Parts: sequence; structure tokens; C-alpha cells
Amino acid sequence: MAGTVGSVLPTRQLRHDSGVLSAPTAPRANVPVVGDLLRLRSNLLNAIQHAASSGNEISYFNVGPRRMVFVNRSTAADIVLSDIHTFGKPGGENPLRLVLGDGLISNPHHDSWLQRRRALQPMYSRSSLAGMRQKMADVVAEHTERWERSDRVDLNVHEEMLAFTLEIVSTCMFSRCGDTVAEMINPGTASFLLDFVERRIRGPFALPVSVPSRRNRSFSSTLKNLDDLVYRLMEERRGSGERLDDLLDILLDVRVGDDATPLTDLEVRDEILTTFLAAYETTASALTWVLYLIACYPEIQQRVRQEVRSPASTDRKETQRGTFLECVINESMRLFPPSPTIPRQARKDALIGTAKVSEGTFVMLNVAAVHRDPDIWERPDEFIPERFMNGVPGKGKYLPFGAGAHMCIGKGFAMMEMSMLLASIIDKFEISLQDSASPEPVALITLRPRDGFGLTLKRI
Repeated sequence: MAGTVGSVLPTRQLRHDSGVLSAPTAPRANVPVVGDLLRLRSNLLNAIQHAASSGNEISYFNVGPRRMVFVNRSTAADIVLSDIHTFGKPGGENPLRLVLGDGLISNPHHDSWLQRRRALQPMYSRSSLAGMRQKMADVVAEHTERWERSDRVDLNVHEEMLAFTLEIVSTCMFSRCGDTVAEMINPGTASFLLDFVERRIRGPFALPVSVPSRRNRSFSSTLKNLDDLVYRLMEERRGSGERLDDLLDILLDVRVGDDATPLTDLEVRDEILTTFLAAYETTASALTWVLYLIACYPEIQQRVRQEVRSPASTDRKETQRGTFLECVINESMRLFPPSPTIPRQARKDALIGTAKVSEGTFVMLNVAAVHRDPDIWERPDEFIPERFMNGVPGKGKYLPFGAGAHMCIGKGFAMMEMSMLLASIIDKFEISLQDSASPEPVALITLRPRDGFGLTLKRI
């Protein structure tokens, strides 16, 4: 099975609860006219995981006049991800573009996306990441030192991880203190925007944004505040004449295409918001679930602690590549993928295996199901970091950062960020659950705990 060729996976008592990711219940029946809309809106994860539990590679959902296809198995996922010209990013109908415009995540035009990605690649090169390590280490130290002031501290984990990742993005990407942007970009802002987008993805009957409903007015006001912040960042940087060699400098300097055209202010804005909201929210989600699983398995926590304290790991500024900690992070993202679905849209009539897909159909990769595909993953619901000791499988099997040509450009940044914080926390604290109730995962573009949950850090 994946990641453990020629080896035997260890047996470990199951102590975590994956909720509907592993044990979905039968959703409500279809309703005439709206079809599967209510079951998707009431609990998207439960609906798609229940459909995937049939074992079919493909699940179909009818949402009003729109048919959505969910891809549940690795082989079919590889077909979609390998053919970017047939299965591209959603176009004008993609609600994510309301917020992110044509940033790297949401740009449906492959040629312009490719030019932009190539232009931004230097920001995520090995040398650039090395230059960001000290900034990242300073933010990690600030957060862990605050927790160290008490022998024992209780944390609302997701809120703390959101605060941490916002500070990281603000400091490393834009050379700003997180406090200067937190009034505009905060957990409440992100949740509202993600929920607004998610509702439109699931339902065909949303009012146009121009209609002044209460919810649309809130959306427009929130987006205007974000735009004002972004344009102010650009104006201040240009006015100061400073060069800080961060993402903002690269965006303002970048030239794309054969004619070396600079990005417009709108294009810079799209990439800034994409970085803020994507890097901030998805990494916070991943860290939240890693910490939950580490708290559930003290023996794994102790093994990581021994590793980060060993002479071979004296410099924890380095990304923990090829380590057991990296295996723990990978296995956590397998069980609780930060982005539980990946949207695509058929550019023409096509086949996914033997399933026919019509031009224009939304094709959603059900990452949560792919990561528990029993044909690929031995004992798929168990937490076994050792399955990644031989590396990460490819070909549509493991998708926390996507795959293929559109793999997330910030993968290296995110892995370094998570490794550094986790190594520091595990070195300094024993991590335990505050109560026996397990967090319930819910999908809002990213995978969040529905009501948050608490962990206790006890200083060692």
C-alpha cells in the first residue's frame, strides 16, 4: 500500500474520531426542483462521503439545473489532474473569483496562469525560503514564548493557528506586522468570505452580488475593506522606495510574457488576496488537525519530541524533510485534508474512466475520499505516519497541495512553516485534549472544526 512498499505498517489503537469523513450517515432525500441542494448545503462532507462509500469512482449530484460530478478514487482523480486542457479551473461561474479574481488559485486561463506562475516562482525558490527562515523563526518564538509564561495554557486551537499563520504571511510575504492587517483580515472575515463562496458553489439560485440583499451588502463591504488595505500596501511600498525582497516587491517588479508587461494594480491585488487568504486559511487548517492528532497519540508525540531534540536535528530552522515529523504532517493532511475538494470544469465532452462528462460540468475532486481510497491506502481510517516513510505517492493518490501542473506554488513555504512551529511546540510542551469530545470537521473551502476545540499545553 501507499508509502510502505516492502514494509509492514504498525498496529496502533484508534484514538481519534474522523466524524463524517469516515462514518457518513444517509442524507435527506432529494427535493423536487432543487435536487441535491439541501443535502449539500446542510452537510457537504457527509453528502459526498456517503456517496463515495458506495465504492463508485464517480458520484453525481443534481443542484437545480446544474449537474456536479464528484471524483472519489485515485485513478479517476489522476485522469482529471493530468489533463489540464480538458479539465481546467472553473471559468466565469466560479464564485471564488468574486474574492480572488484571477489570482493563481482561481485563474481559469491556462496561458496567463502559466506566465504568472513562472514570474512568481522566484518567491518560492529554495534560496528565497532560506531568506525567510529567520523571519519565520521570530514569529514562532513570539507565539511559543507567550504560551511559556504559564506552566499550563488552554488554547482554542483553530483561533490560535489562524493568528499564527496570519502573522507568518504578513511578516514573510509583505514585511508587515500581523496587527496592521488583523482588523481587515481575521478569522471572522475569512469565515464569512469562505462561507459566501461555498454557498454559491453548492447552489444555483444565489442572487447576483449587485442585488443589495443584507448578505450581499456585507460581502461588498468586506471586500471593499480588503481592497482598500491591499491598495494601501501597494501605495505605501511604492512611496517608500524600500526594497524588502518580499512577495510584494516581486509582484510590483514582475514582468510577464514576451513583451515583459508589468502586472496591473488589479492583477497585483488578486495575487495579494490569494496569498493572504489561501496561505493563511489552509495552513491554519492543516496545523489545527495535526495538533489534534498529536494530542490523541502521546507515543507519536514523544517520538517526534525525541527526534527534534536529537543531535541530528539541532537546527530546527530547517524544514523537517525526510523526518518522522514530516510523516506526521503528511499523514494528518491525508486524514484531514486542508482543502477537502478541488474544483475543475470540463472544457469539452469527456470521459473519466467509463463515465461521460458533458462540457461545462463542474468536476469536484473529493480529496477526502481519495485520501481514504481503500485500493490505495491500507487501513485508511487509521493514523499511521509510518506509511510515508518511503515518500509521498503520486498519480492522484495524495492531494493536500493539489497535483500535476496546478500543484500549489506555496507547498515548500507551508511545509517549512508547519514544521518549524510544530517542532517548537512539541519540544517545549506536552499536548493533550481538554475534553473527550472530538472536533467535528466541516467544509468551508477549507476543512475547519465546526465549533472549534481546545488543547492544553503543559510546559515541560
